[in-house]
Amino acid sequence: MSEAFLKFFIRNARLKDNNHQAVMVKGLDHLRDQRTLHLIGHVLYIALYISLTASSIIFYNSANLTALSYAGWIIFACGVVVLVSSSQTRRRSYRMRETFIQSGLYAYVRHPEFLGHMLIIVSLIFMAQHPISVAIGSVLLSLLCIEIVEEEKKNIEKFGDAYKDYMRKVPRINPLAGIYQEHT
Repeated sequence: MSEAFLKFFIRNARLKDNNHQAVMVKGLDHLRDQRTLHLIGHVLYIALYISLTASSIIFYNSANLTALSYAGWIIFACGVVVLVSSSQTRRRSYRMRETFIQSGLYAYVRHPEFLGHMLIIVSLIFMAQHPISVAIGSVLLSLLCIEIVEEEKKNIEKFGDAYKDYMRKVPRINPLAGIYQEHT
């Protein structure tokens, strides 16, 4: 999922030789290919997402905080609604050949699909109430934040000033700020 994270890892991957000098790990040069990085990132993200889901099932309500698990289910439902709604808006926009999407939830947040995934991740943490779920969820949320920044860089390159104007008008992932800005 996060090309930036993987690039950083590859750039800084070092081993110690017998003299305790840092040497570059051999065999990682081929990973500099963007497609490979993107694929590895997606596989890592999916593996972590599956791990979080499994840990949420295994450790469901492990701290016995029933109210927190109910809150998790409500947040989960909100995340699914945001994710489905933003996916439908994106598909509709592609059919209409819009340059970049500014309708639907995209009028309130620049990254509603990422927001939907973030809500689902937080909900799974709330449902499990276990340190393993918190750790996995924290990594997933961090990867999503890195990916948001990377996507915005790509969008600025692709759409230029139009996207910069959109960035000034619409918050990154805060829907309440987006609703407030829309009505002021």
